[in-house]
Amino acid sequence: MILEAAFRDRWQFLGWLPVYFILSHAVLAQPVAADEIPFQSTVAEHYEVRFDSQPKPIVINRIQSWVMYVQTDDGLCVKGAEITVVGGMPEHNHGLPTAPLVRPGANDCEYLVEGLRFHMAGRWELNFKIKAGDKTDTLMVSLDL
Repeated sequence: MILEAAFRDRWQFLGWLPVYFILSHAVLAQPVAADEIPFQSTVAEHYEVRFDSQPKPIVINRIQSWVMYVQTDDGLCVKGAEITVVGGMPEHNHGLPTAPLVRPGANDCEYLVEGLRFHMAGRWELNFKIKAGDKTDTLMVSLDL
C-alpha cells in the first residue's frame, strides 16, 4: 500500500516536470524595457534574432508591428523561415489579446510580426518558434511594459 502511494506520487511529480521547466525558463529570462529589444540567440543557438518595434517605445493597448531580423550565428540571413509567435502574461495566467502573424519582410533577413497588442502594463512573454530547413529553434522575449 505504501509502495503503491509512493509510485503514484512519483508519476504525479513527473507529470509536473514540464511545468517546472517552463517556469524556471520564464524566471531566468531577463525582462527588457519597452523601448529596447536587444539582439538575442535562440535556445539551441541556431539563430540570432533582433527586433525593431513600431511604435517605439511599445505602447499599451495599441496594435503594432515589429520587424524581426533573423540570421545564423555566422551572420547569414535566414531565408524562407516559418515563424510562429504566442505569448501572454504568466503572472496573470492569460495570453495575448490578439493572434499575431509573422510574414516575410523587405529582405531575406527580415520578417514582419503583425498584430501585436499588449492590453495592460506588466511583464509579457513572447515565444517564437523558428523553422528554416531542417533546423527548428525557439526564442522567448520577456518585456516589462
